Amino acid sequence: MRPARILIVEDDPFIRTTLTAAIRAQNFEVVGATGVAQEALRIQAQSPFDIAMLDFDLGPGPTGIDVAHALRTRQANLGIIILSTFRDPRLLTTKLPPLPAGALYLCKQDIDDVRKIIEQIYIVNETRFGRVVRKIFPKREPIPLTTMQIEILGMVARGLTTAEIARQRGVSEKAVENTIARIYTQLQLPRDSTQNQRVHLTRAYMRLAGKSR
Repeated sequence: MRPARILIVEDDPFIRTTLTAAIRAQNFEVVGATGVAQEALRIQAQSPFDIAMLDFDLGPGPTGIDVAHALRTRQANLGIIILSTFRDPRLLTTKLPPLPAGALYLCKQDIDDVRKIIEQIYIVNETRFGRVVRKIFPKREPIPLTTMQIEILGMVARGLTTAEIARQRGVSEKAVENTIARIYTQLQLPRDSTQNQRVHLTRAYMRLAGKSR
């Protein structure tokens, strides 16, 4: 079996170079590495590939998700990996367009961990590598929060009080308190004093935003 062929679209030269080197070191073929969205379609026409790794934020113009849909239109079985500074890009905006089916996110904070890169490559191209993928790389569950919970977590992290959150969302303070309690439970945060609850929530937000480990 020939090595999987991969396209990298990332506008940060350092990240682009780092990813290219890491992937080639694992004996995959990088058919192109560019920071320009439109280049992806040109490369696809000239040098077909199995997987596209696309930066979510490519600056003005199309996003990585837009490019992913355009590439999928031409190649229905293309594996898609979206690169993001956030572990859950809903922390950036809750108005995201839908991902192409089977696409995955890879946090840029993890690109120094080769195993995580390779894991995503194998998973998005499972039809090529077979069922062995599920045995080697167990499926990871997404962050267990709804979009509404993500929004409230962000408001807590920005320092808004329960009353301020309730007023902005047009709900009761009790409803906000209940939502915060569910977030706390779903993220499995330490059961500590009430005084530290918001500290734990803020740290969780920063971690999910890729700003700390």
